[in-house]
Amino acid sequence: MSGEPSYGGMTVQLYVAERVAGRKFYTTLFGREPDFAPEEDFLEWRVADGTEFWVQMVAAEQRPLPTRLRFRVEDIAAAIAWSRTALGVDPSEPEDLPGVVRYTDFADPWGNRLGFYQDLDTSSNEAMRSAGS
Repeated sequence: MSGEPSYGGMTVQLYVAERVAGRKFYTTLFGREPDFAPEEDFLEWRVADGTEFWVQMVAAEQRPLPTRLRFRVEDIAAAIAWSRTALGVDPSEPEDLPGVVRYTDFADPWGNRLGFYQDLDTSSNEAMRSAGS
């Protein structure tokens, strides 16, 4: 079959009720100011260098993300500790799919369901380190 689209990226929109607080939360989560801010209430962060995966924060009527968005990390214990102090969230206890993945969940102040995951397959972790170099 021909004519299928070739995907080169992805965006996910997260709605927050408070523009200033939302910017602060997501600037802290990503460790930097937005990569693109076409409007005061529409901000975008590229999730990882060299990718076209973007998180868009929209200050508008609160509509929490109905599904979960997890971010891959190298050390989930460190990410959990950091998120408690830096973001003021209370992540769940990590759960494992043995030999595959460890994950934890939390929500932003507007109810958007977020989380972290760590690959337990060492070849995946090595690929992550290489991509970040």
